[in-house]
Amino acid sequence: MTVILLLAVAIIVLGSYLKNDYLIVREIIIKKPKQQIFNYIRLLRNQNEYSYYNRKDPNTVKSYSGTDGEVGFTYSWSSKVNSIGTGTQTISKIVEGEEICCDIQFTKPLPLKSVAIISLTAINENETKVTWTFSSFYNFPLNAIIYFVNLEKLIGNDIASSLVTLKENLER
Repeated sequence: MTVILLLAVAIIVLGSYLKNDYLIVREIIIKKPKQQIFNYIRLLRNQNEYSYYNRKDPNTVKSYSGTDGEVGFTYSWSSKVNSIGTGTQTISKIVEGEEICCDIQFTKPLPLKSVAIISLTAINENETKVTWTFSSFYNFPLNAIIYFVNLEKLIGNDIASSLVTLKENLER
């Protein structure tokens, strides 16, 4: 019993000193004009073709509401695979030709809010840097638990994989 109490106190103390917010950024260069890439990524349904998470479980139940490519469009999913879980992704902001921002609300396996931004920077007329940013805030005690998980590597690798697939699909 003493060990459990000490462990609980340690987690509480640790949680109060750990960071709560996470920012993960990955980039790739795609040999296509910026506007062509933007026209593709602004449609959330296209994530079925390149997003690691959308492709991981073919049995994921998906639904959509609103007009794809416009602010307010929502994609909902439900998967029995824990790393995919259940949630919604809603386009919250679009900067035409430059950036798409989505609010993500996970409900399972854990309730969590995140923001994903895909932004584009023209290198020249036929090459574009695509930057995918994922940010999230973890309240106590989740921040103490997340401390032991390398989110930078775990989520970062999944985003990087998605970007590689995006590049392969668009450069065909």
